[in-house]
Amino acid sequence: MTGKLRRTDVIQHVPFEHAGVIAKAVRARGHEIRIYQAGVDDLTPVTTDPADLLVVLGGPIGVYETEAYPWLEAEIAVIRERLRARRPMIGACLGAQLIAAASGARVYPGTREIGWGPVSPTDAGLRSPLAALADADWQVLHWHGDTFDLPAGAELLASTAGTPHQAYAIGRQVLALQFHPEVLPGDIETWLIGHTVELAKAGIDPRTIRRRTAEIGATVAAAGERMFARWLDEAGL
Repeated sequence: MTGKLRRTDVIQHVPFEHAGVIAKAVRARGHEIRIYQAGVDDLTPVTTDPADLLVVLGGPIGVYETEAYPWLEAEIAVIRERLRARRPMIGACLGAQLIAAASGARVYPGTREIGWGPVSPTDAGLRSPLAALADADWQVLHWHGDTFDLPAGAELLASTAGTPHQAYAIGRQVLALQFHPEVLPGDIETWLIGHTVELAKAGIDPRTIRRRTAEIGATVAAAGERMFARWLDEAGL
């Protein structure tokens, strides 16, 4: 690859929820990846030395828990500046919620969805990079308990019965996903370990998720990689 080296910044909230499929897609385009651990690392360089792409990943806390986790306010400020500058950004789960909050939308407890299941695309979703998920029969990994109002100016891309706002776009520079198409199937055990208390409280048997991952995880990950690749193309990355 010739020309300027491109970079993707990634904000993680727990180490096992990493960029996965997104990392594969950006590395295939020659991006180097700079990882920040939220609540630990100084996020100032994300704004002062902005990467070509910012990826904000998931985690088991709520956007609204700023008293317990005060660093959330600084993270939202970083995302708000990224939105103001109209720089490309992808959000997954908590990341999508943080982008919504930075856009001025409300984030709040919603219907808990954990495990493999479908999303329903909107007409806009069918015209978007999300159309690649049709190759996996629109099956994705859900793992959330919060939801958000659709930000002003955003276009809704997908829904479920329990969570109407599952994916949205803001122009071509923002893709926000409540679900987790970034997960590599070989990593599912780290999710089952890391979220064991949540699974137990929800009455979900980890063997069910493990079994379904073995059945469809690789297909969904491949469709997710095509989706992200198409989005990167459209974003000029």
